[in-house]
Amino acid sequence: MHAYRKTLSVPALLSALAFILPAAATSQGKPDFSGSWTFARQKSDDVRGKVLSAVGSNYTVGSDKSEQTRVWIRSWLEGFANDPEKRILTIEQTVERFQAALGDEVNNYYFGREATSSGPAGGVLKATVIWQGEQIVAEEKQAKGKGRIRSTFTLLPGGGSLQLDWHLEHQSFEKPLDVRLVFDRNPK
Repeated sequence: MHAYRKTLSVPALLSALAFILPAAATSQGKPDFSGSWTFARQKSDDVRGKVLSAVGSNYTVGSDKSEQTRVWIRSWLEGFANDPEKRILTIEQTVERFQAALGDEVNNYYFGREATSSGPAGGVLKATVIWQGEQIVAEEKQAKGKGRIRSTFTLLPGGGSLQLDWHLEHQSFEKPLDVRLVFDRNPK
């Protein structure tokens, strides 16, 4: 009688691990943010008011690149509050990666390592993500300059809503922008 030993190919092993690892993340007591979420304006801060007080007017006087960036950021933030396509937050979360997408903007973050992404006006951003207790904190910093975006994701009690706290800094802002956005989970 011959002994038979079954081995898994590398792709099959990776597929098995991909199935097991997300379950391991939630079994470690960490919340799972994965899913589709819709912006709940009535539960959130007044985006327009917060943007106006921190970012300033909606036009630029000169051709300074930081002024153009400021106007672009303002336009994007106000568009988020007004454009229905941008009001859907889609999150995919695994042990290794956290992906958050608003409208056509997709941000990928990798636990345990720094990544790069493109910022407003083509600047390079260094991106990181960490667990901070029950929250996920994603941060993007300008490689050159002082601009920074920190996004703190908190699953609210019951799991039906998610709070996203944005903190944005840019040298062209009058002051840092802090805004609380709440999203309600969409049915599967």
